[in-house]
Amino acid sequence: MSLITIISQLLLIGLGVFYLIRSLFPIHTLIQELSMGTLRKKWTLLSLLIYIFIISYCGFAYNLWLIREEANHLSFAITMMLLFGGMFAYLVGDLALQTMTDIKSLAVLKHENITDGLMGIKNRRYFDQRLSEEVALAKRYKLPLSVILIDIDYFKKINDTYGHKIGDEVLINLAQLMESVARDTDIVARYGGEEIVILTPNSSKSEAANLAERLRIAIEKTTVATIESTQEIIQVTASFGVCALSPIITDQEALMEEADQALYLAKKYGRNRVVSSNW
Repeated sequence: MSLITIISQLLLIGLGVFYLIRSLFPIHTLIQELSMGTLRKKWTLLSLLIYIFIISYCGFAYNLWLIREEANHLSFAITMMLLFGGMFAYLVGDLALQTMTDIKSLAVLKHENITDGLMGIKNRRYFDQRLSEEVALAKRYKLPLSVILIDIDYFKKINDTYGHKIGDEVLINLAQLMESVARDTDIVARYGGEEIVILTPNSSKSEAANLAERLRIAIEKTTVATIESTQEIIQVTASFGVCALSPIITDQEALMEEADQALYLAKKYGRNRVVSSNW
Protein backbone atom coordinates (compact mmCIF):
# COMPACT_ATOMS: atom_id res chain seq x y z
CA MET A 1 0.00 0.00 0.00
CA SER A 2 1.40 3.44 -0.93
CA LEU A 3 2.82 5.86 1.61
CA ILE A 4 0.16 8.44 0.71
CA THR A 5 -2.60 5.95 1.51
CA ILE A 6 -1.03 5.13 4.88
CA ILE A 7 -0.67 8.81 5.74
CA SER A 8 -4.31 9.34 4.76
CA GLN A 9 -5.36 6.55 7.15
CA LEU A 10 -3.25 8.02 9.93
CA LEU A 11 -4.89 11.40 9.38
CA LEU A 12 -8.33 9.78 9.58
CA ILE A 13 -7.33 8.07 12.83
CA GLY A 14 -6.07 11.43 14.09
CA LEU A 15 -9.43 12.96 13.22
CA GLY A 16 -11.12 10.16 15.18
CA VAL A 17 -8.88 10.93 18.18
CA PHE A 18 -9.76 14.62 17.80
CA TYR A 19 -13.49 13.80 18.03
CA LEU A 20 -12.86 11.58 21.06
CA ILE A 21 -11.03 14.40 22.82
CA ARG A 22 -13.79 16.85 21.86
CA SER A 23 -16.39 14.46 23.31
CA LEU A 24 -14.71 14.68 26.72
CA PHE A 25 -15.53 18.40 27.12
CA PRO A 26 -19.35 18.11 27.11
CA ILE A 27 -19.14 14.86 29.08
CA HIS A 28 -17.00 16.45 31.81
CA THR A 29 -19.40 19.42 31.93
CA LEU A 30 -22.29 16.99 32.23
CA ILE A 31 -20.59 15.11 35.07
CA GLN A 32 -20.05 18.36 36.99
CA GLU A 33 -23.71 19.30 36.59
CA LEU A 34 -24.99 15.94 37.84
CA SER A 35 -25.45 15.21 41.53
CA MET A 36 -23.71 12.26 43.12
CA GLY A 37 -25.40 9.01 42.15
CA THR A 38 -25.61 6.15 39.70
CA LEU A 39 -26.08 8.38 36.64
CA ARG A 40 -22.97 10.41 37.43
CA LYS A 41 -20.97 7.23 37.96
CA LYS A 42 -22.04 5.90 34.55
CA TRP A 43 -20.99 9.07 32.76
CA THR A 44 -17.68 9.00 34.64
CA LEU A 45 -17.16 5.42 33.49
CA LEU A 46 -17.92 6.48 29.92
CA SER A 47 -15.28 9.22 30.10
CA LEU A 48 -12.72 6.67 31.36
CA LEU A 49 -13.59 4.38 28.44
CA ILE A 50 -13.03 7.26 26.02
CA TYR A 51 -9.56 7.80 27.48
CA ILE A 52 -8.89 4.10 26.86
CA PHE A 53 -10.20 4.47 23.30
CA ILE A 54 -7.85 7.40 22.69
CA ILE A 55 -4.89 5.30 23.82
CA SER A 56 -6.11 2.41 21.65
CA TYR A 57 -6.47 4.67 18.60
CA CYS A 58 -2.91 5.92 19.08
CA GLY A 59 -1.67 2.35 19.49
CA PHE A 60 -3.41 1.25 16.31
CA ALA A 61 -1.94 4.22 14.41
CA TYR A 62 1.55 3.32 15.64
CA ASN A 63 1.16 -0.33 14.59
CA LEU A 64 -0.28 0.73 11.24
CA TRP A 65 2.85 2.80 10.61
CA LEU A 66 5.08 -0.14 11.58
CA ILE A 67 3.36 -2.52 9.13
CA ARG A 68 2.72 0.10 6.45
CA GLU A 69 4.23 -2.13 3.76
CA GLU A 70 1.75 -4.90 4.62
CA ALA A 71 -1.31 -2.74 5.19
CA ASN A 72 -4.37 -3.64 3.14
CA HIS A 73 -8.01 -2.78 2.62
CA LEU A 74 -8.89 -4.28 6.01
CA SER A 75 -6.77 -1.69 7.77
CA PHE A 76 -8.54 1.04 5.81
CA ALA A 77 -11.95 -0.35 6.87
CA ILE A 78 -10.81 -0.41 10.51
CA THR A 79 -9.56 3.15 10.15
CA MET A 80 -12.97 4.31 8.95
CA MET A 81 -14.69 2.47 11.80
CA LEU A 82 -12.40 4.23 14.30
CA LEU A 83 -13.21 7.59 12.72
CA PHE A 84 -16.95 6.93 12.94
CA GLY A 85 -16.52 5.70 16.53
CA GLY A 86 -14.88 8.99 17.50
CA MET A 87 -17.63 10.98 15.79
CA PHE A 88 -20.27 8.86 17.55
CA ALA A 89 -18.72 9.49 20.98
CA TYR A 90 -18.63 13.24 20.29
CA LEU A 91 -22.27 13.33 19.17
CA VAL A 92 -23.39 11.32 22.23
CA GLY A 93 -21.63 13.68 24.64
CA ASP A 94 -22.76 16.84 22.88
CA LEU A 95 -26.39 15.72 22.53
CA ALA A 96 -26.52 14.56 26.16
CA LEU A 97 -25.27 17.94 27.40
CA GLN A 98 -27.66 19.84 25.14
CA THR A 99 -30.57 17.66 26.27
CA MET A 100 -29.76 18.29 29.93
CA THR A 101 -29.48 22.04 29.26
CA ASP A 102 -32.86 22.04 27.51
CA ILE A 103 -34.46 20.08 30.35
CA LYS A 104 -33.08 22.54 32.91
CA SER A 105 -34.39 25.45 30.84
CA LEU A 106 -37.84 23.85 30.66
CA ALA A 107 -37.77 23.28 34.43
CA VAL A 108 -36.92 26.96 34.99
CA LEU A 109 -39.72 28.05 32.66
CA LYS A 110 -42.19 25.76 34.40
CA HIS A 111 -41.11 27.10 37.79
CA GLU A 112 -41.48 30.69 36.61
CA ASN A 113 -44.89 29.90 35.10
CA ILE A 114 -46.32 28.70 38.42
CA THR A 115 -44.39 30.99 40.80
CA ASP A 116 -45.17 34.53 41.87
CA GLY A 117 -42.30 36.75 40.74
CA LEU A 118 -42.19 38.76 43.98
CA MET A 119 -43.10 36.46 46.83
CA GLY A 120 -41.53 33.28 45.48
CA ILE A 121 -44.61 31.22 46.35
CA LYS A 122 -47.11 29.73 43.89
CA ASN A 123 -49.11 32.14 41.77
CA ARG A 124 -52.87 32.52 41.32
CA ARG A 125 -52.91 30.53 38.07
CA TYR A 126 -51.34 27.51 39.71
CA PHE A 127 -53.59 27.81 42.75
CA ASP A 128 -56.77 27.90 40.67
CA GLN A 129 -55.66 24.80 38.78
CA ARG A 130 -54.77 22.87 41.93
CA LEU A 131 -57.94 23.98 43.69
CA SER A 132 -60.03 22.54 40.87
CA GLU A 133 -58.09 19.27 41.00
CA GLU A 134 -58.20 18.96 44.79
CA VAL A 135 -61.94 19.72 44.96
CA ALA A 136 -62.63 16.99 42.41
CA LEU A 137 -60.38 14.57 44.31
CA ALA A 138 -61.94 15.39 47.68
CA LYS A 139 -65.48 14.94 46.36
CA ARG A 140 -64.64 11.69 44.61
CA TYR A 141 -63.00 10.04 47.62
CA LYS A 142 -64.97 11.92 50.29
CA LEU A 143 -61.86 13.59 51.73
CA PRO A 144 -61.80 16.83 53.73
CA LEU A 145 -60.46 19.94 52.01
CA SER A 146 -60.02 23.43 53.43
CA VAL A 147 -58.69 26.81 52.38
CA ILE A 148 -57.25 29.67 54.41
CA LEU A 149 -57.50 33.17 52.95
CA ILE A 150 -55.10 35.66 54.53
CA ASP A 151 -54.93 39.43 54.33
CA ILE A 152 -52.16 41.55 55.88
CA ASP A 153 -53.66 44.14 58.18
CA TYR A 154 -53.16 47.78 57.16
CA PHE A 155 -50.65 46.88 54.46
CA LYS A 156 -51.41 50.06 52.50
CA LYS A 157 -50.20 52.07 55.48
CA ILE A 158 -46.83 50.29 55.30
CA ASN A 159 -46.47 51.20 51.62
CA ASP A 160 -47.54 54.79 52.24
CA THR A 161 -45.22 55.22 55.25
CA TYR A 162 -42.08 53.33 54.23
CA GLY A 163 -42.41 52.93 50.46
CA HIS A 164 -43.03 50.00 48.15
CA LYS A 165 -39.53 48.57 48.57
CA ILE A 166 -40.18 47.92 52.26
CA GLY A 167 -43.68 46.74 51.39
CA ASP A 168 -42.20 44.19 48.99
CA GLU A 169 -39.77 43.02 51.69
CA VAL A 170 -42.67 42.50 54.07
CA LEU A 171 -44.53 40.41 51.49
CA ILE A 172 -41.47 38.28 50.72
CA ASN A 173 -40.69 37.59 54.37
CA LEU A 174 -44.31 36.79 55.20
CA ALA A 175 -44.53 34.37 52.28
CA GLN A 176 -41.39 32.57 53.48
CA LEU A 177 -42.77 32.44 57.01
CA MET A 178 -46.06 30.92 55.87
CA GLU A 179 -44.32 28.28 53.77
CA SER A 180 -42.15 27.32 56.74
CA VAL A 181 -45.18 26.88 59.02
CA ALA A 182 -47.45 25.14 56.48
CA ARG A 183 -47.16 21.43 55.77
CA ASP A 184 -45.30 20.14 52.73
CA THR A 185 -48.62 19.01 51.25
CA ASP A 186 -50.21 22.46 51.66
CA ILE A 187 -50.19 24.87 48.73
CA VAL A 188 -49.25 28.44 49.64
CA ALA A 189 -50.03 30.94 46.87
CA ARG A 190 -50.40 34.64 46.26
CA TYR A 191 -54.09 35.26 45.72
CA GLY A 192 -53.86 38.91 44.80
CA GLY A 193 -52.21 42.08 46.13
CA GLU A 194 -51.29 41.38 49.74
CA GLU A 195 -53.69 38.42 50.00
CA ILE A 196 -52.25 34.93 50.39
CA VAL A 197 -54.21 31.69 50.20
CA ILE A 198 -53.34 28.28 51.58
CA LEU A 199 -54.96 25.14 50.22
CA THR A 200 -54.87 22.35 52.81
CA PRO A 201 -55.72 18.95 51.28
CA ASN A 202 -57.04 16.24 53.59
CA SER A 203 -57.64 18.76 56.39
CA SER A 204 -60.87 19.53 58.18
CA LYS A 205 -62.00 23.07 58.89
CA SER A 206 -60.89 22.82 62.51
CA GLU A 207 -57.44 21.58 61.47
CA ALA A 208 -57.12 24.43 58.98
CA ALA A 209 -58.24 26.89 61.67
CA ASN A 210 -55.52 25.55 63.99
CA LEU A 211 -52.95 26.09 61.26
CA ALA A 212 -54.28 29.60 60.69
CA GLU A 213 -53.97 30.36 64.41
CA ARG A 214 -50.35 29.15 64.45
CA LEU A 215 -49.66 31.39 61.48
CA ARG A 216 -51.38 34.34 63.11
CA ILE A 217 -49.22 34.01 66.23
CA ALA A 218 -46.04 33.50 64.23
CA ILE A 219 -46.71 36.59 62.10
CA GLU A 220 -47.51 38.70 65.14
CA LYS A 221 -44.18 37.80 66.76
CA THR A 222 -41.97 38.13 63.67
CA THR A 223 -40.00 41.15 62.50
CA VAL A 224 -40.84 41.28 58.80
CA ALA A 225 -38.61 44.22 57.84
CA THR A 226 -36.07 46.65 59.28
CA ILE A 227 -35.51 50.27 58.27
CA GLU A 228 -31.74 50.49 57.79
CA SER A 229 -31.44 54.24 58.36
CA THR A 230 -33.22 54.21 61.72
CA GLN A 231 -33.04 50.51 62.65
CA GLU A 232 -36.80 50.67 63.15
CA ILE A 233 -38.35 47.21 63.04
CA ILE A 234 -41.63 46.53 61.29
CA GLN A 235 -44.10 44.00 62.61
CA VAL A 236 -47.52 43.30 61.18
CA THR A 237 -50.60 41.26 61.90
CA ALA A 238 -52.89 39.38 59.54
CA SER A 239 -56.54 38.36 59.36
CA PHE A 240 -57.63 34.86 58.36
CA GLY A 241 -60.75 33.42 56.80
CA VAL A 242 -61.17 29.63 56.88
CA CYS A 243 -63.62 27.47 54.96
CA ALA A 244 -63.96 23.79 54.06
CA LEU A 245 -65.98 21.64 51.71
CA SER A 246 -69.26 20.55 53.26
CA PRO A 247 -72.73 19.38 52.21
CA ILE A 248 -73.49 23.06 51.57
CA ILE A 249 -70.08 24.19 50.23
CA THR A 250 -69.70 21.80 47.34
CA ASP A 251 -67.58 23.55 44.69
CA GLN A 252 -64.51 25.72 44.42
CA GLU A 253 -66.44 28.94 43.77
CA ALA A 254 -68.50 28.54 46.94
CA LEU A 255 -65.40 27.51 48.89
CA MET A 256 -63.52 30.69 47.98
CA GLU A 257 -66.59 32.91 48.42
CA GLU A 258 -67.13 31.60 51.97
CA ALA A 259 -63.43 31.93 52.79
CA ASP A 260 -63.57 35.52 51.56
CA GLN A 261 -66.67 36.17 53.66
CA ALA A 262 -64.97 34.73 56.74
CA LEU A 263 -61.94 36.95 56.06
CA TYR A 264 -64.25 39.96 55.78
CA LEU A 265 -65.69 39.16 59.20
CA ALA A 266 -62.20 38.75 60.68
CA LYS A 267 -61.33 42.26 59.55
CA LYS A 268 -64.74 43.61 60.63
CA TYR A 269 -64.32 42.17 64.14
CA GLY A 270 -61.00 43.93 64.69
CA ARG A 271 -58.42 42.13 62.49
CA ASN A 272 -55.54 39.96 63.71
CA ARG A 273 -57.88 37.01 64.18
CA VAL A 274 -59.07 33.78 62.62
CA VAL A 275 -62.71 33.39 61.58
CA SER A 276 -64.12 30.14 60.24
CA SER A 277 -67.11 29.87 57.96
CA ASN A 278 -70.35 28.75 59.64
CA TRP A 279 -71.03 26.38 56.76
